[in-house]
Amino acid sequence: MDLELEKLKSTNLELKEIINNSWDGIGIIDFKSKFLYVNDALTPILGYTQQELLNKIFVDLINDEYKLPFLQLLKENTINSYNTDINVVCTRKDGKPIYLKVTVSLMLNKKLFVLNAKDITKEISDDQILNSYVISSHTDKYGFITKVSDAFCKLTGYSKSELLGRKHTIIRHEDTPNELFENLWDTIISGKEWNGRIKNVKKNNDIFWVDTKIKPIYNKYGDITGYTALMFDITHELELDEKVIAQDNKLNIMNETIRTISHEWRQPLNTISIIAQKLSLEVEDDRSFSDALKIITENVKNLSNTIEEFKSLIEEEGQKEIIEVKNLIETLIKPYKRVTEFEINCDENIIIETYQDRLVSVFNSIVKNSIEAMQRNMMEVNKKITIDVKKKKDFIELNIIDNAGGIEPQNITKIFEPYFSTKYQQHGVGLGLYIAKNIIELHLKGTIKITSLNKTTNVKITLPIIN
Repeated sequence: MDLELEKLKSTNLELKEIINNSWDGIGIIDFKSKFLYVNDALTPILGYTQQELLNKIFVDLINDEYKLPFLQLLKENTINSYNTDINVVCTRKDGKPIYLKVTVSLMLNKKLFVLNAKDITKEISDDQILNSYVISSHTDKYGFITKVSDAFCKLTGYSKSELLGRKHTIIRHEDTPNELFENLWDTIISGKEWNGRIKNVKKNNDIFWVDTKIKPIYNKYGDITGYTALMFDITHELELDEKVIAQDNKLNIMNETIRTISHEWRQPLNTISIIAQKLSLEVEDDRSFSDALKIITENVKNLSNTIEEFKSLIEEEGQKEIIEVKNLIETLIKPYKRVTEFEINCDENIIIETYQDRLVSVFNSIVKNSIEAMQRNMMEVNKKITIDVKKKKDFIELNIIDNAGGIEPQNITKIFEPYFSTKYQQHGVGLGLYIAKNIIELHLKGTIKITSLNKTTNVKITLPIIN
């Protein structure tokens, strides 16, 4: 008898040690959920000491919205031992919320419950993040929506109540071919994963595109019970592609137009130039007539140069080059140092891949504009151009700032228009910045913006590091 008693004590001690060493919180509660026993793991989970927990009722630690379902679970567990699990949110001693997966089991005496509590806060947090940011939906095997993420609702503009029980045709765009959906269903019904792009329409009738992956969901017997779809919004990327295509089309049209103009104008301009030169030799003594012929010759030359400038704008770029930006700038400013001061702020290691000749053309055009503005304003001292280059993620920002007097507010919005010029008539035809803007946008895939403040002008250019 003494031997049996010793075995029982030994078994109880071993059982107690196993329970205390469990990673899960374990306790014994009564029908009101008052703690009668707690293991070592339950104290750090809830933040209370063992003695403090033994003076508490578990349901008092549960947030209000979960209290009734938990008490209902206890009641049902006395009848049906299969209803054992529930997720609840409790408030720790430090006031922080904690998500617990709680399992209750009625003990053999039918008076107490064994409570097992597992901390699932991280899993719930991960699910919440996925729900907020991953566009997903679940359907039954017939295609009716059974679950959607908050991100799905945000993208489509529909609430969950408007989507649940409906088919995905609620967002299907009328342009989407039937063949696409026939292929989709044939693929997933056969148990395979389907991948593809789908054009959809939001509740407010805006169009959006998603890159979609759909996989079957199986039960433990291997039967398909539904489907899970993960979607990635690619609307912005497709819009950018369309803009690139539009720019390419624009470039092709300009190319053909300039080639036609060049072909049609070249011979008449040559003829006018030759006749003017002949007449100038014959009428050398007539000063006014000779001057008029010089003006004709000069205008013919300007027209010819304009054609060359436009041809240069649209012709093929050639090969891209790896450029050390600071070295290039230091080389480019050398011819201008005799007329103005330069300040360069640029890291040594900024490198881009681009069309160097195009970039040099734009740089020279902008610097010449600054120097000509200084000359028009008769600046003799304190002339300065600052060049500031910064690297920002996958592009660079190039600022060329002069103190040449600035640009009038009424002119700043017209500065990139063709044939607009703030110079005197004989000093330019207003194509420099127009061509520079088109080179940057069409060839260098960048942007250009001009601002003027306190008699300074800032030309800001952004260029991709690799385009």
